[in-house]
Amino acid sequence: MKTDNTSPAAKLELRRYFLRAYHATEPIHVLDCCQATGFLWRTLRKEFPLASYWGLDLKPKKGRLKLDSVRVLAQPGWPQNVVDVDTYGSPWKHWSALLPHITKPLTVFLTIGHAHRLGIDSVTLETLGLGALKIPPAIALQLQPLALRHLLGSDPSRYGVRIHEAKEATSPGPISNARYLGLRLELESKLESKL
Repeated sequence: MKTDNTSPAAKLELRRYFLRAYHATEPIHVLDCCQATGFLWRTLRKEFPLASYWGLDLKPKKGRLKLDSVRVLAQPGWPQNVVDVDTYGSPWKHWSALLPHITKPLTVFLTIGHAHRLGIDSVTLETLGLGALKIPPAIALQLQPLALRHLLGSDPSRYGVRIHEAKEATSPGPISNARYLGLRLELESKLESKL
């Protein structure tokens, strides 16, 4: 699995914005789902006091847990208020796993790799009603934006969650190989009153 931290400035600035906007007065508890080298949060913890940090990755390495973060997010009860899904490919399995278990305001970072390099994932195909079809990479690139609108617009509301704020950061240069999203998720007011 590849990681792309060749130009981390956009990723870091996006995270700084949301940490300042939503976590200035509360302890920051981070679940880093695709830790890789840990560069982003190692840099950020020098600027922001993290109450806790839990880094996960599928590849074993000293100092991190070798766990499938999708399986962690699919379980209720994780205590973090920041979830970082900096995948090289698709974050949608993580997104689908975490939505049913949101019980408090949450900041989520998603990195979306371009389909022309990586194909199209099963969650995106399912969202578009295409099931397990094999999609040529050139067509997959055109389908990703259609799924994005549904995955971000419709899926959260199914679970009583709304996107309070969303920002996208772009990498400098003529061609970016990924999209970087920051999302502030909140419970819909009728759900908040029941808690």
